[in-house]
Amino acid sequence: MTRWKYAVVGISLLAGCQHSSAIDQSVAIRLYLGEQYLQAKQLSHAERNFRKVVALQPNNAQGWWGLAQVLAQQGATSTAISYYQRALQMAPENTRLSNNYGAFLCTLGQYDEAQRIIKRDEKIVGNQNSGKENGSWPPCLPTHHDSGSIVPVMQSPE
Repeated sequence: MTRWKYAVVGISLLAGCQHSSAIDQSVAIRLYLGEQYLQAKQLSHAERNFRKVVALQPNNAQGWWGLAQVLAQQGATSTAISYYQRALQMAPENTRLSNNYGAFLCTLGQYDEAQRIIKRDEKIVGNQNSGKENGSWPPCLPTHHDSGSIVPVMQSPE
């Protein structure tokens, strides 16, 4: 009788591994599709794929980052900020993510928060890299236009 128990447990474990593998493959495909749709500005298709990613893997930082980018482009600013923050909590070392979030904040005129993110990156990554990789360059600087309004200017690393 105990042999059957071990066989059932073994088969269950194998089935679980196959299920996990299928989920990982589905997530990878959905991330790829979401990114492609985002680049093509097909935001509803991108959103659908990124939402599927976070439904399958709620702690997937790339899925939340993708959703943040989609919602930012759709004008859902507060939700986009929330999703950016969620992604950053899951992947605090991802300087591409934080640079993207910082640039988004600059477009909203939230320069202090963008600067805080840059400082956070410098603490996380330190001086291992130079330029954009360690977040030591400012993603934007406020400048004045003839109209008197402040306009963010994106800065690129030298």
